[in-house]
Amino acid sequence: MSETLDVGIYKDGLYFAWILSPLTGGAPSHRTIIFADYVLEMSEQYRRLVERSPDGILVSRHGRLVLANAAALHLCGVAQAEQILGTSASDLFTPETREAVCALLNRAGSGGAGERIDARIARPGAEAREVEIAAAAIDDDSVQLVMRDVSARRRAEDDLRKREERLALAVAGAREGVWDMNLETGDVVYSSRWKQMLGYDDEEIEPHVSAWERLVHPEDRRLAIEATNTLAYGGHDMFEAEFRLRHKNGHFVNVLSRGYPVRREPGGPVVRIVGTHLDLTEQRQAEAALRESEERLRLAFIAAQEGVWDWNLETGGVVYSPRWIEMLGYASSEIEPHVSAWERLIHPDDVGKAVNLNESLERGADTYEGEFRLRHKAGHYVHVLSRGFPIRREPGGPVIRIVGTHFDLTARKEAEALAERQRIEQARTELLTRLVFAQEDERRRIAREMHDQFGEQLTTLARRIEALKAFADGRPGLITLIEALEAVSRQIDRDVNHLVWQLRPTALDDLGLRAALANYIKDWSQRVRVHAQLHTSGLLEDRLPSDAETTLYRIAQEALTNVARHSRATSVDVILERRGDQVVLIVEDNGVGFDPARTTSERRGFGLLGMQERAALVGGTLQIETQPGKGTSVLLRMTTGGSTSRTASHA
Repeated sequence: MSETLDVGIYKDGLYFAWILSPLTGGAPSHRTIIFADYVLEMSEQYRRLVERSPDGILVSRHGRLVLANAAALHLCGVAQAEQILGTSASDLFTPETREAVCALLNRAGSGGAGERIDARIARPGAEAREVEIAAAAIDDDSVQLVMRDVSARRRAEDDLRKREERLALAVAGAREGVWDMNLETGDVVYSSRWKQMLGYDDEEIEPHVSAWERLVHPEDRRLAIEATNTLAYGGHDMFEAEFRLRHKNGHFVNVLSRGYPVRREPGGPVVRIVGTHLDLTEQRQAEAALRESEERLRLAFIAAQEGVWDWNLETGGVVYSPRWIEMLGYASSEIEPHVSAWERLIHPDDVGKAVNLNESLERGADTYEGEFRLRHKAGHYVHVLSRGFPIRREPGGPVIRIVGTHFDLTARKEAEALAERQRIEQARTELLTRLVFAQEDERRRIAREMHDQFGEQLTTLARRIEALKAFADGRPGLITLIEALEAVSRQIDRDVNHLVWQLRPTALDDLGLRAALANYIKDWSQRVRVHAQLHTSGLLEDRLPSDAETTLYRIAQEALTNVARHSRATSVDVILERRGDQVVLIVEDNGVGFDPARTTSERRGFGLLGMQERAALVGGTLQIETQPGKGTSVLLRMTTGGSTSRTASHA
């Protein structure tokens, strides 16, 4: 047998349902109303109660809905009862609450009653509806389900919770202690922050007004009681006052107390006062520090000669001290006592920064410090360090004046620029040092390779020429050609040796500075036909560091080259002297000399700059002493890091 659901309407709009059963084996000839008796048994009073109930009411029989009032249809979001009758009651609810509803219906069917649960009705095409439901058995087969819309209540509760959270966060952020006093009982709830302000743990402060009375300063007790009574009985909306409360350590803490009345009904008596305590300790300390700072600044300004200014924010007037005006090259009569003078003089690129710093004081900052550029009367800009301090009529009030100083940073900026130039020069010197000594290393390598390779080949060539001469013995014409070839070979050998010697004299590495310099001076004298003599003192057998020997040798070499090219001298003396860790090299001639003032522009070819840079690379100083017609002296002084024995560090 199959069953079909049909829907009928009981009078006056009360919906009910019945099950129709056709005869087995053919078309139905009649209908049997299964639940007609149940519906007819309902009393007229119950029907009207169900119809008019503001709560949604459903009746389930054998697990199927057979009745739904208008409020239930509205909650379920349907227009006709046939849309839900005949279905399971639990199917009306969202999946996450369906199991709880089924359990409630089962408990009600077993005789349980009075239990309420929260659930959510799944509404077609709309947001789920929050409801509170209760179920009770009507008879052994039927259960009544009552649904109450709690959406508005849930929204109100959620809104209240959010407000309480915001209040809690605001109080926590403000670092204020909260108290709640019941005027009828004298009980007071003190927050943890309230107790912490005074150094107590939660259990050390009894929750009663007597705790506050015990802690308030005796001199402030009357004022505090009057403020509370005024709020409780005087009709005021709030009070605000400063008290002193005794800390656990014995000292008193200044607090700003604010109180707000709570009434059971508008216009009724105040039953509670809720308020906050703000610890003013840091503020008082800041005020005292500011007073001390202002006194110190006043004295410091006198000693430091800083420019002082006093700006009235209400009028725009500014008092500029004589030092402030003098810093910019003006006379007192040339600077108008108004903020417009400062606005006219400040560099355009610094205006935004200056405005932001001034506004920071208005927002509560204790001071500001910043660098600006102000235009000097001569046209250039002067870097100044500006410091500003706010003045208020009362603590926490608006800033009415800003008093500050200007310190001339010109000397500091010049020092910074000098330091930057020195840093760049040091970097350049370090790079030049690496390049110069890398060059010397490369010259040494090339010289040795030329000496080894060309020397071996030229030696072989000389032997072959000797053998050729022996072979051509008795043949004069051939002997003449071979001897000419031998002369060319010897000249090539001398030229190679000279090139190797110019690149890096082997004597400098093998025998030291004194021997290398003696050989060079002797060769130079023979080549340029100018009398030259080397004088040494204090070198003995000790060797100088390799870089020092190389520098001394190259400077002497460059100085003698200048003598040969420009001086027209007939005599040169080279003096090399060592005293302790000091070494002096002097190259002096009796030539025509020159004008040192013209060296930079016209005499760079002399190599003077190169010699000075070489000397600086090893910490030495180079001086040129000369006059037109009176010869030239090149004087190098340097400090060595000590001597090295024999060939150490010269490999």
